[in-house]
Amino acid sequence: MSRRVEKYFPYILKMTKEEFREDINKNGIPSEYKGYISTFGAMVIQNGLIPALAYFEKTDANEKGNRKKIANIVKEFLKVKGDIRIDDKKKLCQYLADEIQTKRMSKDKLREIENKVIDISIAIKLALRTFLEEK
Repeated sequence: MSRRVEKYFPYILKMTKEEFREDINKNGIPSEYKGYISTFGAMVIQNGLIPALAYFEKTDANEKGNRKKIANIVKEFLKVKGDIRIDDKKKLCQYLADEIQTKRMSKDKLREIENKVIDISIAIKLALRTFLEEK
């Protein structure tokens, strides 16, 4: 585990526990989330941060779990750590796109956030493994 992931893990574990409180109290976190988080990191690397977030912040009635929970943890972590200043109601992908378009954020800063999000996704993956899975 990288030092950054190690540093983020306690915060991510707490945020994951809060975001998935209902699932943890019922039967454990559904196995779909293991796939979601694995897909998220790969999508960020392959497609870029903003398209990956757009996909994960979208609501899909046909899915068993809610991909938004992954994006919510990422958004909350970046917000708490001071990397972004975002309104709770605004989607992270829209916020980042607006910041880049209006040149309030440089592409280098976006790349820095993207690398941080990859580390965050690894920490989320590890945090999800710590809770019982639905059987």
